[in-house]
Amino acid sequence: MNDLEFFLKWKHYLFSIAYRITGSYVDAEDIVQESYLRWLSIEKTNIQNHKSYLGSITARLAFDLLKKASRKKETYIGPYLPEPIPETAEDFDDEKINFAFLVILETLNPTERAVFILRELFDFDYEFISNIVGKNSENCRQILNRARNAIQSRKKKFEPDPKLHSQLLLEFSFACYNQDTKALTKLLKEDVIAYSDGGGKVHAARIPVPGIRRVLSLLIRTTQKATKSTEIYFGYANGSPALIGYSEEEPSVVQIFTTRENQIDAIFNLVNPDKLKAFRNKETLLKLGYLRKPKLWEWALLSVRRWIS
Repeated sequence: MNDLEFFLKWKHYLFSIAYRITGSYVDAEDIVQESYLRWLSIEKTNIQNHKSYLGSITARLAFDLLKKASRKKETYIGPYLPEPIPETAEDFDDEKINFAFLVILETLNPTERAVFILRELFDFDYEFISNIVGKNSENCRQILNRARNAIQSRKKKFEPDPKLHSQLLLEFSFACYNQDTKALTKLLKEDVIAYSDGGGKVHAARIPVPGIRRVLSLLIRTTQKATKSTEIYFGYANGSPALIGYSEEEPSVVQIFTTRENQIDAIFNLVNPDKLKAFRNKETLLKLGYLRKPKLWEWALLSVRRWIS
């Protein structure tokens, strides 16, 4: 197996490392490319585990970039959310994490995040991790415990049923499209909160919007504008059902939500065009099943339910 064949075999694995550490699709793509160039330039005769060595190159590049990015986030305009990528629940394996969990990871410092990802998701030993983050093995154990505790305090106690999540998404999209505040009120928790990431590139709320009244106002206002210029698709982002909007064939919004007690308790609106690049190739995503148009019978059924209620 030559260098290119070996690299292509493990390319997805390397992307997973880079993306989980950085939370950025674009940065992860660049890191994987740089890893390959570095792999080509080194002498491999004495390397016993090529996969592990290539993984260490990728992890170190990702960690270095994460440290630089953390400083940029301090001056970021508005809420900073991870970049979503098209993944269904069926795509998930041990190193995959959903979008809401990526949001939690943003609360960790770079070292905590890297240690947690490398140990919990990829099962690297502490010697490997210590070489990446520049801490000794005992320090890495302590950092991992600290990261676990921080995550546990924020993590939900249960995961929503995927079918229920998809049904809520359908009802939510229909209610937004029809400006149906009564239906939206039933779908949203009283303490719902909406986060909008525009990054200063497009108009978006620069602080989280808390409470059902304010969120309703935000949804009615934004969907009123979007329905005129945006083509909405049902899709998947990081294993969760999502709404993906396209304007002039370019992705303009990815909307993901989390649920609690069969209602929506958090909405993540990503409208920064720099963070939507993973959804650019619409036709390919449609063929692969990551996107689909709402079916006519789904809308008809919801219309009947709305009329009856």
